[in-house]
Amino acid sequence: MDEIKPFQQQSGEQKQEQRLSQKQIQAINFLAMPSKDLREVILNAVQENPALEIVKDPLANSSSSSSLKNSSINSDDYQKLLENEKDNSETLQHHLMEQLKYLNLTKDEHTLCQKLIYNLDKDGFYNSMITPKSFLDASKPNQNQAFLEKCISMVQRLDPPGTCCKDVFESLKIQAQIKGDASVLTLFVLDGHLDLLDAASTELIIKNINNYIKDWHSKAFATDLPIEKIKLTEKEIQNTLEYIRSLNPHPASNFGWDNSGLDEEQIDVVLNIEKIPGLIQNDDFANGKIKCPDNSYFQIKYASGILPEVRLYNGSFTNKKLLNSAKEFLWELQFRENTIVLQGCSIVKNQMEFFLKGPGNIVPLTRRQIADQLNVHPSTISRFSSKKNSKYLETPWGTFPANYFFSSGIASKGGKKTSAEKIKNIMASYLEKAENQNTSDLKLTRYLNQKGINISRRTVAKYRSQLGIDNSYKR
Repeated sequence: MDEIKPFQQQSGEQKQEQRLSQKQIQAINFLAMPSKDLREVILNAVQENPALEIVKDPLANSSSSSSLKNSSINSDDYQKLLENEKDNSETLQHHLMEQLKYLNLTKDEHTLCQKLIYNLDKDGFYNSMITPKSFLDASKPNQNQAFLEKCISMVQRLDPPGTCCKDVFESLKIQAQIKGDASVLTLFVLDGHLDLLDAASTELIIKNINNYIKDWHSKAFATDLPIEKIKLTEKEIQNTLEYIRSLNPHPASNFGWDNSGLDEEQIDVVLNIEKIPGLIQNDDFANGKIKCPDNSYFQIKYASGILPEVRLYNGSFTNKKLLNSAKEFLWELQFRENTIVLQGCSIVKNQMEFFLKGPGNIVPLTRRQIADQLNVHPSTISRFSSKKNSKYLETPWGTFPANYFFSSGIASKGGKKTSAEKIKNIMASYLEKAENQNTSDLKLTRYLNQKGINISRRTVAKYRSQLGIDNSYKR
């Protein structure tokens, strides 16, 4: 007995340690999991555990946002309920894609238009989906804001007109612009001034508009408004009201919905980073705020994207085992969100030059540095920013994979290091000039050495290849 007793105690201790580590492992694994896979995990967890409920699902009708508590239904039935059982009519996505075939588009334009189309919600808008800017390829200089607006405009002008807008208000404005016969007053009202029509009579509407004009001219920077050139009459107001009523606030209402295009090619945006005017005293990682040198700060927000919002069942529930399991699952989701936001804060803090000035200003940064700063294991950072499972950050300069912000360094003058990303930027700018297009790797190496960057020809050749630039013989 004396020999067996210690063995029993040791077994019990190992079992407890394994249980705790499994919780940590599951939470950390959520970091690397793509949103599409995590969405399925959440839906299955809600189906299997009645202690959980869905508060909001961006891919479901609003009528399905409340909880669906019936653990006896199977997974397929549950998904149908969430999607309000799609009808058998032609889907909006198929209808738009068929028209896309007949447009003379470049490969990049077609690819972006396709992503925009499959990013539309059931109403034909993108406000509840991923921001369109996220689909731009930051590695391609031609894919800028103008390129995005061109592609959005092409989709908006397909039948039915007015899809691929932020919301119903933008859709009405776009529809009027496409028709080309809207009055000056109508276009003005649809350009963010629909509230001026919120009155009981045409006389009061005219009063609202005149008050707006008066308030507008009280501002120092005010210029003349286009509606000042027209006579505001009751008939003019009535014509505007009738015109707006003739537009379709629900352009996707006659079509089904298909999210199959939300596939593996769709990038997984997990953070939105925006520069906000306003002074803060210190960095506030807990609230996702990083102080800037000027009177502003960067706000780092978790982007849930297609993930449903889930919580504990809002009612009486007595099964402690299921309740504890639900709490643990919510903790794991919260761990993912908090960890991603903290990493975003640390990246912004360390790469402040990039976030202030844009591409070409990345400084050397390792995952170990971020891990030490946040007091976490380096593997936690790797799960978030590995090239294979990289999450994306939406910044004021475009959308970039998390691994973009980690760069090795090359020794330079003064003992400082220059990041690989900055060196590539210098190389690309140099080779863009006509007189330098045939420069060999050896000459390019000497040029960089003269700028104080201690780099070898072999590394220059590697960076050139990564930039997609042929060697001097093929250029």
